[in-house]
Parts: sequence; structure tokens; C-alpha cells
Amino acid sequence: MYSCVLAVVLIVLSCATDYPALVGPKAAIITTPASSTVCPCATLPVSSTSSPVSVTVSQPVAFDTLKVPPPHFLPDGGTFYMNTQVRLTADTLPAGAVIEYSVDNGDNWVTGQQFTVTSGGPILTRIRAGNKLSINRSALFALYFQRMLIIGNSIMNHGPAPELGWLNNNGMAASAPEKDFVHLLTGRLKALNPSMTVTLQSGGDFERQFGTETYSLDEFKETLQQLKPDLILVRIGENIDQQQVAKRDFEKQFRQLVDYLANNGQPVRLVFTTSVWDRPQSDAIVRKVAIEKGHALVDLKCMVGQGQYFASQYANSGVAAHPNDTGMQRIADLIWAKIQ
Repeated sequence: MYSCVLAVVLIVLSCATDYPALVGPKAAIITTPASSTVCPCATLPVSSTSSPVSVTVSQPVAFDTLKVPPPHFLPDGGTFYMNTQVRLTADTLPAGAVIEYSVDNGDNWVTGQQFTVTSGGPILTRIRAGNKLSINRSALFALYFQRMLIIGNSIMNHGPAPELGWLNNNGMAASAPEKDFVHLLTGRLKALNPSMTVTLQSGGDFERQFGTETYSLDEFKETLQQLKPDLILVRIGENIDQQQVAKRDFEKQFRQLVDYLANNGQPVRLVFTTSVWDRPQSDAIVRKVAIEKGHALVDLKCMVGQGQYFASQYANSGVAAHPNDTGMQRIADLIWAKIQ
């Protein structure tokens, strides 16, 4: 599906591969594809802000139009590289009034005249003077990235294993490469930036060996230094032994992983997911740490135990426990919602 140009030479498990750059003009603003779904248990993405003066939690407020136009966005929406600064300017700002904006469809409002675009979607702005409000103005922003690194396991990619009845070389158990979550995400991201590269690296050693004397996070060092990713997706968890979570202090090890990936010498957006299998102890820590550190969390708990998302057609129970095409689509949709 994609031409073979390696973005970086990685020492990874045999399942790793690289999806190369495609050349073409950057696409105009697009919205989430109609096939995208929202998981009931997923949390909303939140953009970081630039030194907000205050945060206003939405309460029942008497709507009294100020009869002044709402602020303007500069730039006024579109597709931008991550961390673009957006200013808010008002034609008229009554005495004592402030400019506010919201990144979550009006649930919460932040006072400020600029913000940093760190996640896509509609953003609202208005003017407030006490309980008097102007009407809202909205603009749609989408983010593009240059280099994405996915740290995953066999759900990301697995080479042929005839003894298991698995003959493909893609995310187990998608029916074809274009049906796994990696390719689905890649297609959407390349619609925004055709020159973006996607590199895969196994996170299986971390899953199985975290907290042991022989394991080191330096397995990611060469990749981070050479690739310099601006988007990192950590899609692991299924291979974490729940009996070892407390014994080997998974919380400490996961915090170290998060900090290691976040501090690679350039701005990077980090997206973490929970497991699609029942991994309550480690998943609870992933949720806690990701949210605490302000990174995007894709909570997949609504897929756990739901047979429609898994490949029951395979005789081998290990393969059958992996997401089928429907499950892969769901994973891709939920991750896309947080990337954008």
C-alpha cells in the first residue's frame, strides 16, 4: 500500500515495519471521517493553553447579548502543524470585559487572548462581561505531523505464523494490511500531510520485562534520536502480567517511560491507550499517569470482552483474541479522535 523508504533503521522484533513518505500537496481542512465512532468511556481531548488568566467552568448563566461581535481567530482555522499559536482579537471590548475560548464545545471556558493548538477540532470564542455574553464564534482546526512513531505489539504488526494459522504480515488479526489500525490511521494522517512518515517499534520488551535488571528504556534511544518524532502513539498493554504490576512497580516504570518519550529534544504529542484485553491493574495506572501528566488518553475499556471486536473465526485462541477488522476500525477511530 505504501512505498518502501525507511525513515530510520531500527532494531526491533520481526513484526516491525516502516511506512514511507508519499509526496503531494498538503490537504485542506478535513473533519473526522463519517466512519469514526466515539467510545462511551473515552475522555475528551484538551488543548494546552498559553498562560491562561483563569478558567470558567460552565454554569447556568443568564444569556444577555452584549451586542458586540465575538472575537476573531488569527489564523481563522485550517490545517496547521502542531503547537501553532492562535490569537484572539476583538473589534470592540467593553470596559471590564474579557475574551474567552473553549476547546471542549463550551463545557469549559478559558480566559485569554491566545492559545496553542495541540489537538484538532472546533474551538469556540466569546466575550464575557459579568453575566453578559456575546454570541460565540467557532473555527475548525486540524493538526498535521511529520513523523509518527508507534510503539506497539502484535496488534500493531505480526509476521506470518503458519503454525498458528496466521499467514499475514500486518496487525493480528486484521484480514489485510489496509484493515489494521496502523494503516487506517496512516491514511487519515497522510490526508493532512502526504509526506508524513510512520515508523513502528515493538514495545513487547517493556510489556514483559519492565522493572527487571536486564531491561532498559535505552532500547528506544536510537529511534528517538534518529527519527525525532513529533507524534508518538503508545499502543501496548496486552502482554503485561497483572501479577507483576505491583511486584515490579509498574507505575514507577511507566512514569519513567512517559518521561523518557516526552523528553526527546523536541516538541512531541504523546497518545497512550489502555488494553483491549482485561488488564485492570496496569490499565488503571496508564489512565492515572497519562492524565496526570497531561497527555492524550485513549481508553479502550469499552472493547474489553465485546466479542464483535475480536477474530473468533480463528481456531487458535491466541490469534482469535486479537481484534478483527471491526475491532481494528474501532481502535483507529478512537485514536484518531484523540490525535485530532
